[in-house]
Amino acid sequence: MSALLRDELHVVVTECGNGIWEWEICRKGEPLAARMRDGPFKSEEVALAAGKVALRKFLELLGFAP
Repeated sequence: MSALLRDELHVVVTECGNGIWEWEICRKGEPLAARMRDGPFKSEEVALAAGKVALRKFLELLGFAP
């Protein structure tokens, strides 16, 4: 895997309604084939923070340094 892939991955946060938020790791704006997401969270900020932690751990598993 190239460093380019690392740069293409990002976290998308979505409001699901009723103040519920979830995050998903996407590549070029599209969900991964094996979708990686979690929720519910009570705020956009908390969902984004959790998504960033998950993305960092995922990249570490792929062999990319933090």
